[in-house]
Parts: sequence; structure tokens; C-alpha cells
Amino acid sequence: MKNLIFLCASTAIIIFTVIVLNNAPIINGLVGKDWYDESCQKYIDLHKYNKDKTPAQLSSYLVTANEANKDKWLKLLKKGKNKCYRNKAMIGLEYTAFNFNIVFGFTCALLGLFNYLKIGNIGKIIGIIGLGSGAIGFVLTFVYIIYSGYIFTQDVVGKQFINLNTIYIHGSPSTSPDAELKKIKANGAFAKWDDDKKNYVCIFYDKDNEDSLYLTYSDYGNKHLNYLTKNKYPEENKYYKFFGCEQSNTYSYSYCKSADESSSPSGGKNSYYEGPLSSVEKGKCKYLYYYDSNAEGYEKKNIYDCWVITIFFGCFIFVLDIGLAIFGFLIFKDDGSKGSPL
Repeated sequence: MKNLIFLCASTAIIIFTVIVLNNAPIINGLVGKDWYDESCQKYIDLHKYNKDKTPAQLSSYLVTANEANKDKWLKLLKKGKNKCYRNKAMIGLEYTAFNFNIVFGFTCALLGLFNYLKIGNIGKIIGIIGLGSGAIGFVLTFVYIIYSGYIFTQDVVGKQFINLNTIYIHGSPSTSPDAELKKIKANGAFAKWDDDKKNYVCIFYDKDNEDSLYLTYSDYGNKHLNYLTKNKYPEENKYYKFFGCEQSNTYSYSYCKSADESSSPSGGKNSYYEGPLSSVEKGKCKYLYYYDSNAEGYEKKNIYDCWVITIFFGCFIFVLDIGLAIFGFLIFKDDGSKGSPL
């Protein structure tokens, strides 16, 4: 039975690895095109050679030349260095782990088939190869999943770490960022009415985390960030909440900070109407919605789907690698003397 399980495990590794290789975000060029040429040393050098300078000497890097912003900038450089190393690690591990699994998965499957059919007395060789490749494959794949999962769920898309004036590629926390950086709920909302504050407050705002409003790759599955038929071509008297409750241009870190810290109530809830030119009020807005009129395709959704598939099947692969190592050891222990299907 152990010979059959060894053969099935190695075959499954091949199948799942082929699926991963056709979806892996780095290998298929979905993300990380600018990660290859990025220099991690630049963050180290900037920190090392500028930490003793005065804020005035660092004015080109700071929003305002003071000690607080200097400290913030130095911490940003450390984060940039760590992010750069994570990117490099993910690139190397993605290629190494899955190429290793496909090569040694095929090797183990072929030798496992020979052993299953009693072709030669190769049990000990199969056991050693299975134990070694399973153990190495597990470590490589497991570590890849950790790095990939962290970048997928935690790292902000498009964040820059060199200049405090341009923390994001398309905007800074003090200005309204481009559409692709905004985090919204599954229903398209970015703010909700707060009865205590008598104001609309941002759902994802965190005063201790300026990154809280901005997208990670795990947010890319949201249909409101991709092509949405009801927004582009709403049916008559349908989806009317966007005519009054849609306030995309106001969504920025400064807006959310002001709304959260405001001690005075706003003018009350917004009203929504039957249509853009209608004067017939349908109700009051519980949420403020974000709608990206430039969302024409499914690029973000494709990145999200492929990344999720990679992580999902990657988890199966490292579990199968454990099984390969265990049954390789059992076959090696028995010295392949029984070499039968059962």
C-alpha cells in the first residue's frame, strides 16, 4: 500500500504544480515586473548616510523639514528595505519551489511506477529520493506560501518608500489617490453614517495606520474595482443609490481624518434619487459609495484569482511533500524488498 500511496502523492504533486505554474503571479508576469531591478541596498545606504543629517538637509525627502518627519522617513526606509527583500524572496522561491516540485515530482512518479510494477529492486533508491525531495520540497513551498500570503494580504499596492512626499505612486495620504488605490467594501461603500458623530466616517480609516485606506492584492477580488455592468449601464430606476450616495472624489486620507476627528455634526444624511436628473427622493444614504468609471476590465480580478489559486494549490503541494517524505522513508526502511502494489 505504501508504494501505491507514494506513486499517487508524487503524481498529485505533478498535477498541482502544473496548475500553479500556469497561475503563479510572478512566473506569469501578473505582478512584480518592477521588483527584479529594484535595489534593496539603496534603502540601506540612504538610511546609513543620512541618519545624522539635519531635517533641513533632507528637505527633498520630507513633507516638512522637522525631526518628526525625519524619524518617519528613516522608519519608512527600513520598511522599504524589508519590503524589497520580501519581493526578492518571493521571486526566488516561486521559481525554485515549483520547478523543484515538478522535476522531482516527475522523478518520484516515474520511479514509483517502476517500483509499483516490480521493475527492478530500486526500493532503497526510491526511498532516499522521496525522503530528500519531499523534505526539501516541503520547506521551499511552505516558505514560499508564507512570503506570498504576507505580500498578498499585507503589503500596500504601489507604495513608495524613498520620498515622504510620494508615499504612493499615484498620490500621498494628504491628497486624493487614484482610483486603483482605494479600499472599499464588497457593496462598493467607503464610508458609513455614524449616529454618534452625526457624520459619515470612513470604514477602513485607522488613525494609527496611514496604509489602512489603501489596497492590498487581497482586495483585488472586489467586483467594484473591476468591470461592473450595473454601474456602467444601470437599468431604469435600478441602482439609484449611486445618484446621491456616490461621493468618490471625497475619498482621501485627509477627508477620513477630518471626518473621524470632527466634533461638529455634518449637515445630515445625503439623499438619493431615482436617477441623475430626477428630483424624486427615494431615501437617505446609509453609506457613501465609491464607483470607478475607469474600471473597464478584469485585470485586478485575474491577478486575485491566479494568486489565490497559487496559494491554495501550494498548500496542497507542501502537504503532499510531507507525505512523499514519510512514505519515501518507509520504503527505504523496508529496503524495497516487497515492491508489490500492496
